[in-house]
Amino acid sequence: MNSTTTYIPSKILAGNAELLRQHSFTRWMSRDLMQATADYCKNIGLFPLYCETSPDHLARYLFWRLPQGAITEVRSGRTKEKFTELDQASMEKNRKLVSLHVNESDVYSAVWVSSDHYETAKTILAAYGIMCAERKEAA
Repeated sequence: MNSTTTYIPSKILAGNAELLRQHSFTRWMSRDLMQATADYCKNIGLFPLYCETSPDHLARYLFWRLPQGAITEVRSGRTKEKFTELDQASMEKNRKLVSLHVNESDVYSAVWVSSDHYETAKTILAAYGIMCAERKEAA
């Protein structure tokens, strides 16, 4: 029996969190600046919780301080096929898809978090007015 996986990207909600979210995102960055920013933030204990890729292949992040013992996987600017491979590999490592952005050019950016920290990540995203991505298996 073959199953098909459907992905529902994170939803950005209008409302009270809009101002907080807009002031918390990084600026749009090129690929070379993205890596330097991610490395710097990692050194001070911050990790991406949500990322977006523009049609111009620029990216921006929303960072958070990881809870003790949490592990994340962050990938941006990927094709659907590559994203699907990364999702499968993350599942095998007991990580859950927490956020997913798919731009107009069908470019995928995603964050996975260790399963035991998923609810915390979900709560933090909600504070910024972002709903978690969903992964659904259909038979």
